[in-house]
Amino acid sequence: MISRELETLNESGAHGGYWIRNASVPQALIHEVAAGHYAKNASAPVSVALKLRGHRVERIVPELIEDGTPCIDLDGGLLLPGWVDAHTHLDKGHISPRAGVGGGGLLAAIEATRGDVPHWTRDDLARRMSFSLRSAFAYGTRAMRTHIDWERPEAPLAWDVAQGLRQEWAGRIDLQCAALLPLELFADVRMAENLARTIADCDGVLGAFVYPMARQREYIEQMFSLAERFDLWLDFHVDEHLEANVEGIRAILDAARRRDMGGRVMCGHCCALSVAPDEVVRETLADCAALGATVVSLPFTNLYLQDRRAGASPRLRGIFPLVEAAEAGVRVALASDNHRDPFLPFGDLDPLQTLTLASFAAHLAQPLERWSSTVTTTPATALNLPWDGVLREGAPADLVLLRARDSTEACSRWQADRMVVRAGRFIDTRLPDYRELDSPDVSADKFARGAKR
Repeated sequence: MISRELETLNESGAHGGYWIRNASVPQALIHEVAAGHYAKNASAPVSVALKLRGHRVERIVPELIEDGTPCIDLDGGLLLPGWVDAHTHLDKGHISPRAGVGGGGLLAAIEATRGDVPHWTRDDLARRMSFSLRSAFAYGTRAMRTHIDWERPEAPLAWDVAQGLRQEWAGRIDLQCAALLPLELFADVRMAENLARTIADCDGVLGAFVYPMARQREYIEQMFSLAERFDLWLDFHVDEHLEANVEGIRAILDAARRRDMGGRVMCGHCCALSVAPDEVVRETLADCAALGATVVSLPFTNLYLQDRRAGASPRLRGIFPLVEAAEAGVRVALASDNHRDPFLPFGDLDPLQTLTLASFAAHLAQPLERWSSTVTTTPATALNLPWDGVLREGAPADLVLLRARDSTEACSRWQADRMVVRAGRFIDTRLPDYRELDSPDVSADKFARGAKR
């Protein structure tokens, strides 16, 4: 349900359009020509008025132009492009009530999840994954990449369910699916070729869990060879540990350099760089920047799992060095990662919460003003989306509107009163009730239909 005022704007948007005035847009998210001028302070948002008409942003000007169309006044509130959540796990989401939260580290979470897999029927997967997409949509997410566990030669049921959801959600959330494969599967060349072909046929992304192991470089080289052959993008879980061993990301970058494929590569986690020697960190970040590879930091899950020891508080954060990476010119994204599963018993796929947590954990100054590109424009480019997320005239009217005027307000209170515009229309931002997940005998189709309101 939305207010009568917003309904009126929606009706006008389909015809003469409507204005959003006194909106504050972080400078990195708005095209220089569209902004008209930048504020003197490089970190200060730009105050603009936008006219939306149909599915597009028709005008962006410094001040409202009185043309007889309706207007909503943000009164200095922040306006951002829709979120892009570049690393999630929809197949695991919401299993923690039955799988437990474990309490161990990464390996314990993996085993607890495997123990829950027998419950992953088509209906169970569709119900949980649809619920997650509905939540993300209400928060303002316009695109998402989900990793799907894939441990055997044949495609898992979750992959098939995800393909159906891609079609169902087209036009609301641009959903990409990345196969999360054990690296050792690439030892069998013929099987790996069949996997790559299946993934390519679904417009999927080739991914793997990369950890210290024998023949690591050989397997990674095989992945790049298949990606090049089948025109696939690559997404790695890499160096998700606290040993000063960064051979995983080094092998990925070396393979990307040889094949000139850095722009197609995303590396997630990279926790080992938080404890590696400074010189190694500088060299690795410089290579990432030079190759155009994207690193996605995942603060929720890494803070929860890294340096977890029974009966002791953590001493190490396991957070990828975001500040140093940005200074080195690395394309850096932030993403939700796990939610309500053994890897993280909390979380609700809200990129604003992720950005807020990262600002605390990684000491990011002015997260909305200076780092909002990590959940908007940077992942949009990394996912090769049709729109890069930069606000300009003619851009899609997919927006998140906050009453908060700066980071001190946006990161202090949960922005429950945010407004979300999709294809030029304000949407209902009510979140689904967790109790819906307590009804295994009710078809997931009922919950999927609820998202189309």
